[in-house]
Amino acid sequence: MKSVCLAVAAVAVLSAPALADSSCGSPPIAPAIPGAADLSGKTVEAGRAVVVDAYHQVKAYQAALKPYRDCLAAQESNLKQQIAAEETSGDKDAKDKVAAFTQQAQNAIDAQNKTVDTEGQVANDFNTLHTAQCVKDTDPKICPKKP
Repeated sequence: MKSVCLAVAAVAVLSAPALADSSCGSPPIAPAIPGAADLSGKTVEAGRAVVVDAYHQVKAYQAALKPYRDCLAAQESNLKQQIAAEETSGDKDAKDKVAAFTQQAQNAIDAQNKTVDTEGQVANDFNTLHTAQCVKDTDPKICPKKP
């Protein structure tokens, strides 16, 4: 019976970081922004439609990132409070709990950093597409500044 309890406890401790990560759900999926080559052979109007569609996809993605990032930030803050409480508790298991909470907090930070990197790549991809369109597009609403 003791070995079963120890096994269950070990699984619970090892899976704790994974459970913390999933409490915010999956990160929003980044849109696939067409490349500049996708504009070749298209009319100015068709290219403009591609750029406008990509713009709306980027904005929707950024809007979806906010609640996910807010959840990760709240999770990190909560874990830091738990770490502080454990460090002052005097509990004999505090060191293990602090290590688990620290790992969960780092997982939340890593997840947030990954969204920042992905968002940056999406923005770069969109800017490349937009710049390519503006080479031949004269609509000031789409291309206020010529490249």
